[in-house]
Amino acid sequence: MKSWSFITALLFSFTLAQSQVVTLDPVFATQYDSVTIYFDASQGNGELAGVVPVYAHTGVITNNSSGPADWKNVQGNWGVHDSKVLMTHVGGNIHKIKILIQNFYLLSSTDTVYSLAMVFRNGNGSKVGRNSDGSDIYAPIYQQGFAVNILFPMNGKVVSLQDNFNFSVACSDTAQIKLFVDGAQVGSTVTALTAQENIVASNYGTGKHYLSYEVVKDTITLTDSIHFVAHGVPTIANPPTGTMDGINYISNTSVILQLYAPFKDFVYAIGDFSNWELDDPFFMNLSTDSTRYWIQLDNLDANKLYRFQYQIDEEAMRVADIYSELILSPWNDQYIEESTYPNMPNYPSDTTTNPVSVFQITKPAYNWDNDSYTQPASENLIIYELLVRDFVETHDYQTLIDSLSYLSNLGVNVIELMPVNQFEGNISWGYNPAFYFAPDKYYGPEADFKAFIDSCHGRGIAVVIDIAINHSFGQNPQVRMYFDQSAGQWGQPTPENPWFNEIPKHDFNVGYDYNHESPETRAFTKRVFNYWVDEFHIDGYRLDLSKGFTQKNTLGNTGAWGHFDSSRVAILEDYANSVWANNPNVFMILEHLADNDEEKYLSSQGFMLWGNINHEFNEATMGYPSDLSWASYKKRGWAEPNLVSYSCSHDEERLMFKNIQYGNSNGSYNTKDLNTGLARIEAANVFLYTIPGPKMIWQFDEVGYDFSINT
Repeated sequence: MKSWSFITALLFSFTLAQSQVVTLDPVFATQYDSVTIYFDASQGNGELAGVVPVYAHTGVITNNSSGPADWKNVQGNWGVHDSKVLMTHVGGNIHKIKILIQNFYLLSSTDTVYSLAMVFRNGNGSKVGRNSDGSDIYAPIYQQGFAVNILFPMNGKVVSLQDNFNFSVACSDTAQIKLFVDGAQVGSTVTALTAQENIVASNYGTGKHYLSYEVVKDTITLTDSIHFVAHGVPTIANPPTGTMDGINYISNTSVILQLYAPFKDFVYAIGDFSNWELDDPFFMNLSTDSTRYWIQLDNLDANKLYRFQYQIDEEAMRVADIYSELILSPWNDQYIEESTYPNMPNYPSDTTTNPVSVFQITKPAYNWDNDSYTQPASENLIIYELLVRDFVETHDYQTLIDSLSYLSNLGVNVIELMPVNQFEGNISWGYNPAFYFAPDKYYGPEADFKAFIDSCHGRGIAVVIDIAINHSFGQNPQVRMYFDQSAGQWGQPTPENPWFNEIPKHDFNVGYDYNHESPETRAFTKRVFNYWVDEFHIDGYRLDLSKGFTQKNTLGNTGAWGHFDSSRVAILEDYANSVWANNPNVFMILEHLADNDEEKYLSSQGFMLWGNINHEFNEATMGYPSDLSWASYKKRGWAEPNLVSYSCSHDEERLMFKNIQYGNSNGSYNTKDLNTGLARIEAANVFLYTIPGPKMIWQFDEVGYDFSINT
């Protein structure tokens, strides 16, 4: 049985029904009533403004729910035109749906409903209507007896001193109503079903102010309160010299948080240090050039993990810090096993939404055992590309460490990990990145990743990480802070975005396209590259889609995209020189696959480049004529052995699978035969590894990986 304290916390920690986004008719509906839900698509995040038809996606928070994120009895098949949740277009941006709560949600006699939970979508689910801060929408359900609801405003509403707004309360029966601001009554006492007063923010000054009511019905007296926050103008002051964007540790009790946010009006820091409430002490200063917001937090506990976000402007967008080394997710963390990530910090689900940052002043240091490790020469690299998620069933670094003897016995001297920085979801290849300084928790804690690298070095194995910084995805704060939800099917960055292009510059882009000619993107990318080398002692990078590091628009012409691009070359050289100035031994491997003249030049500058010989080698293993010579850097006219040739990578269909499906035959000799196909894979590797220069093998190809790429 859930207590009323649970219900109160739920109802007043989130934007509710009777807000501007959603209203119920009747206001005091019980779970046994018929109720009409009205949705104003112009409110909240506004993503469905002008969209017809609109579909509800809804569930209930009940006595069986563990918290506000634990929807029960969800109705609506996402992404399809489901008539059960189709809303009626009333006119303008107003949509409605009438339901009998008990029947619609298929409730049992033991279910007690505390609130309806909902978001709204277009037909295919590419646009979703939520609250302005991206959170789900909740509507309280009446529990019988006398009750009172605050209709307006939302709890925690942020206003300027120039604003005025209505404070409105409704009762389930006629009662005596008094309204208060900061304990002082406003307006007259009324006996009615509703009461409303206009609140002029300038009468109260900046900071947090409480709106409360006292309602008397016969012998029953009910009181409750919410608060609003009035903001002023940021203090103009530059941060201390040497402060960087992100989290700056000043002492054992102090940090400075700094956010690069040009074109924003104001920012609050919010988190455990503020009890997750907005108030004047956490209103951030603004640099004299109007680009950076910063605040110094003092009197902190050096050993405590502090969770925090930035809340931006009156739209109340909350974002994590892109420079965070630990990110908590409201969507993914609950599915990560305790054995994979022991003692994971809890996500503050009762106080906020969207990813949350974490800092700790005295984070435990990792003691490296193999700092004297020497990398193999680049021309001798035998690289093993693997995806942690699939290579070991437990998808964790500890088990991967236990597998190192197997890889060492293969002759592998480099392990190339598909992206391990924080990506969206858990079950991912990692090419949908969201944060670039935080290891993804699905593979284990930061210390376990360091232990893996240390163990590799102890065996003479280098570690290269794949990183996707041609593009990023929608949880990235750099995307969210400057985003036009209404533009196109998936929305797009606004022109003010310091890091991202409004429209991608090439046809192979996924997610949102970084502008690598932007000074902000250049500085950010250099910090990313040097961070993993310094903090994790990695030995190199594989740059995913490096051909995309360009501002030349080749949309519609993929051939032109591969032509020699001097601006792209200059960008890559700038990044590599930054890394090599810090550590000259770092491998910089490009998934470039451009015209040979550009690759030849990049090779001469010290880059290694992926050499995709999949088609040729697979033709050979299937028993068809093939020319394997393009696997040689000499054949390409390169002076340096910097071609990382491979017969298969994560991007191609598996060799053995195609042998079995499409192999050639001659009489009784058939490459579709398992043993014959395996023998041909073995022979192909003999050819590949005798060609001078670095080579790469995709996980399990050494044993005839016969699962399709689409498995």
